[in-house]
Amino acid sequence: MKLSVRCMVCLLASAILFGAVGCTSAVSSSVSPTEAITPPATEAQPSTDLPIASPIDSSRIHFVAAGDNIIHEAVFTDAKRNAAVLASTEGGTQTYAFASMYDGIADLIGGADLAYVNHESPISSRYAVAGYPDFNSPADAGRDLLAVGFDIINIANNHMLDMGEAGLNDSIAYWQSTSAQAILGACSRADYDADNLRMVEIDGVKIAFLSYTTLINWSHANALSAASRHIVPYAKDADIKRQMAAARESGADLIFVAMHWGDEGKFQPNAEQKRLAQLLADEGADVILGSHSHNIQPIEWLEGRDGNRTLVSYSTGNLISTMLYSYYMVGGLLTFDIVSETGSDPYIDNVVFVPIMTHYSMTRDSLALYRLSDYTEELAAAHGAQLNGRFTLDTLWRYVTDTIAAEFLP
Repeated sequence: MKLSVRCMVCLLASAILFGAVGCTSAVSSSVSPTEAITPPATEAQPSTDLPIASPIDSSRIHFVAAGDNIIHEAVFTDAKRNAAVLASTEGGTQTYAFASMYDGIADLIGGADLAYVNHESPISSRYAVAGYPDFNSPADAGRDLLAVGFDIINIANNHMLDMGEAGLNDSIAYWQSTSAQAILGACSRADYDADNLRMVEIDGVKIAFLSYTTLINWSHANALSAASRHIVPYAKDADIKRQMAAARESGADLIFVAMHWGDEGKFQPNAEQKRLAQLLADEGADVILGSHSHNIQPIEWLEGRDGNRTLVSYSTGNLISTMLYSYYMVGGLLTFDIVSETGSDPYIDNVVFVPIMTHYSMTRDSLALYRLSDYTEELAAAHGAQLNGRFTLDTLWRYVTDTIAAEFLP
């Protein structure tokens, strides 16, 4: 378990009265020590006993959210090469090795108390590993996400049925066999109907995680049979309202909602995203984690009908992928602190969007994630996406600064 920072703050007060320094029995240097000093009987002496504030027990839980982890064919092919190198140099035994691709941001993920990612692919050993358009990731992809430090895994997205009903069942079984703290979108019909929600408790703070998708790829939209024990958690208003209420009734201090929504390749949320975001805010969501566009979209605070504030990230873009255009290569990590203080409700603080960049070569290999602040003009010039439209380092930064408000940038 990653540890959060817990601090005890104690406020102490002292007083300096009438020019005297030190304790209240101090004697003025102008009075002989042998002289008795008698205060006037009718004049009350001012008290020097000031109240001491009660200690404030404060906890900060650091949360990080990443975007779409997309295991294209070029990604798993590169991972297979990495594994072969590890086998020959270090005696590695895995078939695919993805972990080194995340090295450039691994400290940010591993340093978080909770780290969320949208894994946009089934994981089913009964089918061959496959990339776009019908994804199926090897189990090594999941293992390495967990090894990097991700522990909240979302699978409610448009690719969750790429391997049909059996593939979904296998994916859920795989993730449930791991150390992940919560798997979002892994909904049995019974649990969904009974509003049995995913709850994570850390440092005494209970966080309910809800997850919805607005779409499933059309070729698989009817892949689940009526008798299936699992469902697709579509973003239906009635379900959202019912489950938001159930989350509060179950004792959740905070409600985080993963939303797979919007239009691919668009830098601004569409009208339905905005409507759903306001609905969630009105129902009391504290944080909305958006995905699907594959490029970044804005972050903002919304006010709910009860005056509550909701942090909305419409999309953090992609994490790993080998999509073809530069604007799909710039993603981000949404980071913030959950602050819990004695006598107060937990709240969200210190929101920062850290821009990141996925790099691959002109031959669509050598994948690596970078903080955009560490990325160079030389790397940009050597990026394989240059083959589909020229860009510079300034182009990449403008995707960020034109989309994300300055108040959320480092």
